[in-house]
Amino acid sequence: MRGRDTYGVAKDFVESEHGQIGCVNCHKGHNVGDKDEAHKDMTKDPSDEGGGGVCAECHEDTAASYKNAMHYKLTGILDIVGTITQPHKMGDTLLPAAWKLDCNDCHASCGSCHVAWPEVAKGGLLDRHRFLKTPPMEKTCYACHGSRFGGEYRGLLGATADVHYEKLQMVCADCHTANQLHGTKPADSKRYYDTETARCESCHPDAAKSGKSRIAMHNAHPDGTLACAVCHANEYFNCANCHVSLDIKEAGKIKVIFPSDPLVTFKIGKNIDITPNNPYKYNLVRHTPAKKDSLASLTYFQAVLTGSPGPKDLIANYDALPTWNSASVHSIQRKTKQNQSCNACHGQKELFLTKTDLVPEDPKANQKIIFNKIPAPVKK
Repeated sequence: MRGRDTYGVAKDFVESEHGQIGCVNCHKGHNVGDKDEAHKDMTKDPSDEGGGGVCAECHEDTAASYKNAMHYKLTGILDIVGTITQPHKMGDTLLPAAWKLDCNDCHASCGSCHVAWPEVAKGGLLDRHRFLKTPPMEKTCYACHGSRFGGEYRGLLGATADVHYEKLQMVCADCHTANQLHGTKPADSKRYYDTETARCESCHPDAAKSGKSRIAMHNAHPDGTLACAVCHANEYFNCANCHVSLDIKEAGKIKVIFPSDPLVTFKIGKNIDITPNNPYKYNLVRHTPAKKDSLASLTYFQAVLTGSPGPKDLIANYDALPTWNSASVHSIQRKTKQNQSCNACHGQKELFLTKTDLVPEDPKANQKIIFNKIPAPVKK
């Protein structure tokens, strides 16, 4: 087969186990010479439907668990949106349409990790249709997680890169295993609750044993007091208000404006979601880019598109959830400015989330996260 006849598909893929299945068996369409006729009724992503699609025919166990996984259903985002918009039902608003146009771009099928770029990246095949067992993190993971985790991890945002990337060139899958990414236990689990997540203790069991560690500073606090990142992360990327703004200067032309200056902070807050996978009393927190009027445009467009206005206050339950939340910071280093001594952290007000960090527009739930009194300096 000549290269031009493979249409960007690698020759060795055509001869591989997946390639031998044949295009139409997965993508449908018609096995004819005419391009338009061949692509009629074609399925772009045959791996998507039901959390596995055609992949489920051979990978039944993985597909059976992935259909309820967070990467497939985006249950974390759905839970937040469903909470702050109560008592409104999503079906009575334009939220489902907005979900399909925007949020759902980060929904991941089998193919959007192992064969092609995720939808949000607007790309094509990862490697000429070769099936990649370990997704390449720069093309797949970072497409959805790049603005924070990817940038932090590689040192593009914040104070430093992560030591795991800097010294060991570890990829996402080295910590976030296939079992974690493919499954959610139980099906309605939330991010920091029952879902299996990467834990520092898995690779550093001795360092994590408070009172029994060979590292003296690890014995300074009782078990469950501080998340590892509180001492071992550097300043990290944050968001203040919204993801983007729109600039409309010409009719029919809309320009998306991203924040020009990244907000780099380091804030320790109280953990109000203590669970087996997030058992710490204090954690690093990051501001969620949400405001009371973040979804206000949906009410306007609902009136324009449907003839009847949507809820006047779509985020009616805004105060229920904090906009400062536990953060999984990916800028880990062995030595940081706050772990040089006890008093490099104790007594340092700028490191702690306090009332002065809040603004009047913040939800009331943020009051649960802040320190009313920061830890006093340790007397020597």
